[in-house]
Amino acid sequence: MLTLEQTLLYLPAVAIIIAVPGPDMLMSLSRGLTQGRAAGITHALGAGLGIMAHALLAAFGISALLMASEAAFWAMKLLGGAYLIYLGIQAWRSGASLAATTGTAAAPLQTILMRGLLSNLLNPKVALFVLAFIPQFVRLSVQSSSAFAQILALGAIFSVLTILAYGTLGAAAGAVNGFLAQHPRYLRGINRGSGGLFIASGATILLLDRRH
Repeated sequence: MLTLEQTLLYLPAVAIIIAVPGPDMLMSLSRGLTQGRAAGITHALGAGLGIMAHALLAAFGISALLMASEAAFWAMKLLGGAYLIYLGIQAWRSGASLAATTGTAAAPLQTILMRGLLSNLLNPKVALFVLAFIPQFVRLSVQSSSAFAQILALGAIFSVLTILAYGTLGAAAGAVNGFLAQHPRYLRGINRGSGGLFIASGATILLLDRRH
């Protein structure tokens, strides 16, 4: 479906993008630190599924239509920005009670999965990025497969690598979860730090100009 040349060009570019710290990396680490390995891996899975969803939308042309519509763009921007700010406020308010050993305040894995998915799916920056980035690696020669199939394959690679990278980080962070449970002061700092960054990310989305 993809040529060797496409794959060799695409993989390093995707690896660099994934390595740049952002909300998904931060949240996978935060979930691992506060709720353990399974929570960190689950958030990474949700984030990867969100990327794949945008690749599907791009392949069907829906993302392009959304980005071409001023009203749709503003609706998506407001939803995405408000959702990230909501997650940030929740993290800030949770304090030290989010330790995995307490159990009562820990979010269930289904909720963590949906939050990872929605934080990407409602983020217009991710939609714009997928539309601008993935098509650069599509080849439209006679020998190439359809653009639709190539976009899906490229999106799947992006999604899987995101899950592997952030899931590994979340699992590694989960290894010190027990230590944090015994030192709630550090846990409180992690929650408030991640909450502040999520609020900042949401504010950035609300200020996003479609031209960027």
